[in-house]
Amino acid sequence: MRVERFQEDDMRQAMAKVRSVLGTDAVLISSKNVDNKVEVIAASDYEPEKLAAELEKLDQERALSLDEQPEIEHVWEVIGDEPAKPAKPPSSLADMQLELGQLRRLFEGELAHLSWQEGSKRQPNRQALLARLEAAGLARDISNKIVRRALPCNDLELGWKRIQKILGLVIKNSETDVRSNGGIIALLGSTGVGKTATAAKIAAQFAIKHGRNQVAFITTDRNRVGDEAKLLSLGSALGIPVQVVDSYEQITAALESLAVRKLVIIDAEGVSQRDVATIEKIKTLLNDNQQIDPYLVIPATAQESVVTETIDAYSGVQLAGAIVTKVDEVSSIGPAISGLIRNKLPIALMGNGQRIPEDLHSPPVEYFVNKLVEAYLIPSVQPSHSGFVQSVRHVVNG
Repeated sequence: MRVERFQEDDMRQAMAKVRSVLGTDAVLISSKNVDNKVEVIAASDYEPEKLAAELEKLDQERALSLDEQPEIEHVWEVIGDEPAKPAKPPSSLADMQLELGQLRRLFEGELAHLSWQEGSKRQPNRQALLARLEAAGLARDISNKIVRRALPCNDLELGWKRIQKILGLVIKNSETDVRSNGGIIALLGSTGVGKTATAAKIAAQFAIKHGRNQVAFITTDRNRVGDEAKLLSLGSALGIPVQVVDSYEQITAALESLAVRKLVIIDAEGVSQRDVATIEKIKTLLNDNQQIDPYLVIPATAQESVVTETIDAYSGVQLAGAIVTKVDEVSSIGPAISGLIRNKLPIALMGNGQRIPEDLHSPPVEYFVNKLVEAYLIPSVQPSHSGFVQSVRHVVNG
């Protein structure tokens, strides 16, 4: 039986040294931190009855001046077991069984680590593909699921092409285009996400096809200074009437007065996803008026957690889709797209600037896949764009 003590920078290096010196059948006796290093004691040709004598001999060889730190059985701590007591010669069969049980758990953890390493060797492109999706801004759990579907694949670029095809399946497009079909729609979302600008773009594009007398606005946003005036100004510039209501209860009457219009756009009050009371009022309105199709306006600048929280806030309402705004203001749409993928919410429209009506589109799914690929490949350059008032003038004069 041979017992040796090893000190390395971390547990992985220490175990590699054990296997190198004592062989793959070596038994780990104990591990602890000493002077910011990992110290392990291991044995080859393990014989339990000789362990006590060999440990005593090993201790005698250690310099008496060595300043030892308290032992930290970090492997067991990581997997949730109680830290083991410092290694000492077993005084009874029960103590021996306890130590053997601890050693068994330790080696089970080591075997699990080796199994993970072996899995990485069998799928060498997994980490590379995950790194690409992470660079594109996708959430880690979603990236893991996508990569799992793309593997096994020995060719990295072929795997990347598979990833793009899978993205094309998990990103959804809305089947309805309100700019052509009309109807009654409500734009929902937090303050500052671009609802009013989106409403103006939808109205202008619909008016070009069907005439200005077929479009109308309803706004409930009287609480935020300037928003009501902005929509009234836009409506006047576009030649489209705007009805301002004081409460959600008045919307039903307003809709009846605009029944002859092919498209009515409700620019709902900007409200935080955490304003439960106001959102409940909006949800009651939508559930009582089934003819209203609600669209959630999501800025591309939003974090994935905010997108998910916002969608969750409107649970109980059948959302018609999402309108992604401010695509021109971000280097990566990955976080916002992650939230839409997670909640299976289709994308109806996309806004990528302030110009009215040009900067509103219904791109195919491939557009968003390409945007994710660009985020991985090319640093984004933020485009310049014209002001809001100039955009309105462009529509009026055009």
